[in-house]
Amino acid sequence: MSAQAGKYFLATFGCQMNVYDSNLIGGMLEKRGMLATGEADEADVLIVNTCSIRGGAEDRAYARIAGMRYYKRRKPGVRIAVIGCMAQNHGDKIPVELDHVDYVVGPDNYRQLEGMLFQDRPKTAQVLTEQNAFENYEGIMARLDSAVTCHITIMRGCNKRCTYCIVPTVRGVERSREAASIVAEVERAVGEGVKEVCLLGQTVNSYRTADDDFPALLRKLDKIPGLERIRFTSPHPRHFDSETIRAMAESPKVCRHLHMPVQSGSNTMLKRMRRQYTRERFLEIVAEARAAIPGVGFTTDIIVGYPGETEADFAETLSLVEEVGFDSAYTFAYSPREGTPAFDEAETLTAAEKQERLERLIQAQFRISERNLEAMTGRVEEVLIEERATRNEGEWMGKTSCFKKVIFPHAPGLEKGSLARVLILSRSGLVLRGEALEAVEALEG
Repeated sequence: MSAQAGKYFLATFGCQMNVYDSNLIGGMLEKRGMLATGEADEADVLIVNTCSIRGGAEDRAYARIAGMRYYKRRKPGVRIAVIGCMAQNHGDKIPVELDHVDYVVGPDNYRQLEGMLFQDRPKTAQVLTEQNAFENYEGIMARLDSAVTCHITIMRGCNKRCTYCIVPTVRGVERSREAASIVAEVERAVGEGVKEVCLLGQTVNSYRTADDDFPALLRKLDKIPGLERIRFTSPHPRHFDSETIRAMAESPKVCRHLHMPVQSGSNTMLKRMRRQYTRERFLEIVAEARAAIPGVGFTTDIIVGYPGETEADFAETLSLVEEVGFDSAYTFAYSPREGTPAFDEAETLTAAEKQERLERLIQAQFRISERNLEAMTGRVEEVLIEERATRNEGEWMGKTSCFKKVIFPHAPGLEKGSLARVLILSRSGLVLRGEALEAVEALEG
C-alpha cells in the first residue's frame, strides 16, 4: 500500500481512553503519509476500536464490523483491523466469526499494527494480543481532533480487581508515563490552540513514577503557559488523598469538578465489588473537597442490581445520591462479563427488577440535577466556549469549570476557545442558558 495514496477510516466505541488511542493510531498513520477520511467507502484501511466493558458495546462493535464485509466485496484490497479491548478479550474468536477481518490487535500492540499496515496484506488474519507491562507509547503523540479540548492518557492498565470489571484483563497492569512526556504532549496541544486538557487513566489519581505522583503532575501542568483548564477522569476513591485535594485547590487551572465513581452506597455491595473503600470514606472525600474547593461539582458512576443487592442496599445508594447531591450520574444495570470475578456469581434479581431500580435511581438523580442547576441561576460563571450551539448558529455552547453546559448568544470579542464571564439566567432541561458579560481576557487586560 502506498503511504502517500492511502486513506484510513477509524470507528471508535467506548470510553475516552479509546478515543485517545484512536487518535494515537491516527497520529502514527498520518506521520507515515496516510490521510484520515470520514467515508468508509473511500478508505484503504478500516479500523474499528472496540470496547468490552458491557455486552451492548460489544454487540454494536460486532454489528459494525460485520457490515464492513460490504466494503471488502467492493474493494478486495481493503484491509480491516479490529483493535482495542474487545480484540484483546476475544482474540482468535473474531476472525473465525468475521472472516473478512485481517488484523486483531490488543491495546499493547499498536506499534506493530502500524508496521503491518505498510506491508503486504496477510493471507490469513493476524492476531496480536500479547500484553506488554511496559508499553506506554512514549514518544508518540496523538493527533488532535478538536481545536479547544483534548484528552491525554497519562497511564495505562489497572491493578484493581473490581469484581464486575473486565478492564484489568484487557488493559493489563498499571503503568504511568513519565511526566516530561506528558508535559511535552500538553505543550504541543496548547501550541496548536488547545485550551483544555483532560488527563485519562483507569484510576488516574494512582499515577506515579519514580519522580512524580498525581498531585505533582497537576502542579507541573498548571504552570504551562497558554493552557487554561485541566480536567481528569476517573479518580478512584481508594487513592484520593488530602494532597490531591490541596493540589486541586492551589492550582488555578485545575477545574472545580470531580467525576469519581462510587458504584454503590452500600458497604455490603462495595465489599462484594472489591472497591477498597467504604461509604463513609467516600463521604469524607466529598466533604474535604467541598471545604477546600468552593463550588466543586461532583459526578459519578453507579451500578444497580449487582448479585446479592437487596432493597435495603439499593436504598443506601439512593440515600448516598441525595446526601452527596451529584450533578449527574452515569447509571447502569449490572450485566455479567465473561472473564470477570463476578461472572459465575448467581444473579439474584431479574432483568425487570434491575430495570425498575435503575429507573428509580435515574428519576432521583434527575430531580437533584435539576435542583443543582436551578441553584446556579443568578451566578456569574467562567465558560470556555467549545462550539456553536447545535440548534442555533447565533449561540455559543461551552462549559463551566464545574462541568455545567451553558448556551448563550454570540457577543463581541468572543470566539471558539474564548473564556467568557456569563451571567446564568435560566435552566432549560439539563442545560443552563445565560448572557455573556465580557471575555475573560478583555476583562483581565
